[in-house]
This record gives sequence, C-alpha cells and structure tokens, in this order.
Amino acid sequence: MAVTTSAKRGEARGAASPSSHIKREVIGVVLIALALLTLLSMLSFVPGELKPGATAAIPSRNLIGSVGAFFASALFWSIGGAAYLFPILLGFLGARCFTQSDLSIRLRNAGASLAALLFLSGLFHLEVMAVPTVSSGLIYRGMAGGVFGQVLAESLRAYFASTGAHILIVAGLLVSLLFTAPISLAEIARRIPGWGNWMFNRARTLIPDRPEEEDVPAPPRKTRQKSSSAVRAVIEETLPEVMTEPELNWPVIQPSRQPTPEPAEPIEPDLDKQVVTTHTKAGDYILPDPAVLLSDPSGPLGRVTEEEIKAQSDVLTRALLSFGIAGKVTEVRPGPVVTMYEFEPAPGTKVARIVNLADDLALALKAISLRIVAPIPGKSVVGIEVPNLYRETVSMKEVMTSEAFSRARSKLSLALGKDIFGAPMIADL
Repeated sequence: MAVTTSAKRGEARGAASPSSHIKREVIGVVLIALALLTLLSMLSFVPGELKPGATAAIPSRNLIGSVGAFFASALFWSIGGAAYLFPILLGFLGARCFTQSDLSIRLRNAGASLAALLFLSGLFHLEVMAVPTVSSGLIYRGMAGGVFGQVLAESLRAYFASTGAHILIVAGLLVSLLFTAPISLAEIARRIPGWGNWMFNRARTLIPDRPEEEDVPAPPRKTRQKSSSAVRAVIEETLPEVMTEPELNWPVIQPSRQPTPEPAEPIEPDLDKQVVTTHTKAGDYILPDPAVLLSDPSGPLGRVTEEEIKAQSDVLTRALLSFGIAGKVTEVRPGPVVTMYEFEPAPGTKVARIVNLADDLALALKAISLRIVAPIPGKSVVGIEVPNLYRETVSMKEVMTSEAFSRARSKLSLALGKDIFGAPMIADL
C-alpha cells in the first residue's frame, strides 16, 4: 500500500514538472519584455513628464506611449538616477528564470535587487546634493536619489551624520549584491590573481617578439689576406700611370729687387708761428644782468609757517589714529616744494599699514598726492612728504650767499639750488 502511494506521488511530481518549467520560462519572457519596454520608455522620456501626476502633458513622441512615459516618470520620481538600473534588474531576473527551478530563490533575488536599488538611490542622494537639473531634467534639484533615496539618506544622516550614512548605505548595497549575484566576495578575491595572469598573458601574445639576430661567423684570416691582395692587384691594373710634370720652355722671370727707400727725416714743428683762432658770433643772445641774478626774489617766498606745520602735524596724527595707527610727529623738515613729517609709530605697528594709507592721508591733508619713505635710514620713523600749498622761489643770491657756498673749497663752485629739505646744493664744476 505504501509503495503504491509513493509511486503515485512520484508520478504526480513528474507530471507537474513540465508545467512548472513552462511557467518559469513564461515568467522569464515576461520579465525580459518588461525590461525592454522600461528601457525604451526611459530613453525616450522628456523632462515635462517627471512627476507621475503630469499625464496630460505627456507628448506623443515617447516610444512606449503614455503608459511608458508615466512608468518612466514614476521610476525617476521614486528612485532618481538608480532608475537606469531597473531594466537591467528585470532582465537579470528574467534570465535567472531560465536557469533556476526554485521559486523561493528567484523571490530572494528579486527582493535583494530591489533593496540594492534602494541603497543605490540613497547613495545618489548623498553624492549629488542640491545640483541643477541633470540629463534634460531627469533628476530634481536636491533629489538625485528620488523620494525613497532622499528619505533613506536623510534619515541615516540625521542620526549618523554624512560619513556614517555613507558607510551604512555602502554596506547595505554590498549585502544586497551578495544575495543577488551568484558569486561571493571571497570567490572574487580568489579569482583576481587568475584574472591578472590572464590579462598579462593576453598582453604578451599581442606584443610581437623581436627576432633573434643570427651570428655570422667571421671569415678566416688567410681568406681575408688573399682577398685583400687580389683587390690590391686589380686597383694597380686599373690605375693610370703616374704622369710626370711636363717641361716648360717659357723663360723664368726673376723678381726684381728695388732699393729700399731711406727713412725721411722728422719734421720739427715751427713754434714761432702764431696759432690762429676763430671766434663764433654769439648771435642775438643777450647775457643776463648780474644785478638781476643777484637780486632778491620778488613776490611771496612761499615758506611754510610754524602754525601751518603744527596744524598739519595734528591732522596727520589724527588721520593715522582713525585707522588704528598710534604715534607722534617727532620732527618736521620744511623744504621749498615739499615738507617731510617724521612720524614715529607705536611699537608693534607694521610699516606696510602706513604705506597702504597713502591715498587716505592725502585726502585727509587735502593734498594732491604724497610720498611715504618707510623707513628713513638710520631712524625708527616713517617719512611723509606733503606738497606745500605755495612753492618757494629759490634765488641764486640766496644760494651763493649761503654758508655752504662760502665754505666750498672748489675754485669753480656751481650753485645748483636747494634740496627737498631746503639745504643749498653746491657742485664742483
């Protein structure tokens, strides 16, 4: 009785196996067809169809029609950039239906693949945060992983920060791929050396080997001697006879010897003759009257007064203090054109700060421009040259009657004028 029952069960399983095999193949064909439809609908998708509710605006140029456009927009809106892997996932599952007979294994592959897409969308959201529309508006700004990717990534980042969210999402992606792929990480690590050897051997076969050079034996010494003597005999036979120099019957002309000329006596110059000098005319130029050159300058001298110097010193000190530079004016050296104010800054003040304030100081002092000498050699001060309101007229009498001109040891002293500090300048002509 038991044997009859087991036999009936075996016959039932045998009768059911063809129908289950056909069922698997039908599911595989359907999945592959869905993969192709999804791929074509995504490739022909337009930006205006990004949201699932925008059915009325779907153009007719989608290859799969309005259904394909709606399905593609739903994929992009839900998982973002990971939607491009969805048709690949469907094709992979359809191909596994032809190789696996266990339905539970196929369901496990499908669940792991969907989890991998979810983790991948979360990774896209972390990597592409707040970017403009990419690929004709397929991804919203700030939603590179779609709604699901945004929810997953933001939830993990709220508790584990950005670094922890990256680690958890990558780990979940690897675990999902391990359940989906028919190979493990250990097997991949074992196969890497074999793949490297295969690539190396393949590269060696593509590179042609260099042909080995054949060693040509050297001829014997006697043979070389015989050949050299034979070549010498042929050369002697072919060379013409040596031509002798022809005799010339022309008369030989000897070079004539001319007498050497005697050296001429030196001519002594005649010192008794007078040297004739020529004078050029001065033209219309009239020499200036010495009384005019040595007269006192007419008009105001233009010298800076003590009140002006004190007022300018106070303005300069307050202007520098307003920019955070403390100090004081230690010495003022007025000149005919400019007046130098020697400013001693507080300890720790950088000279570059004062140099950069040249335009601001000129505005505060109501000057056209000024020059900053930073620092003055031999002193711990900064020189600020400010143009005078009126330029001083320098007369020749003032320079020639100065103490520097009277003390000059040169017999040809030349009065040049004054320097910027008002000191007379004397030169030796």
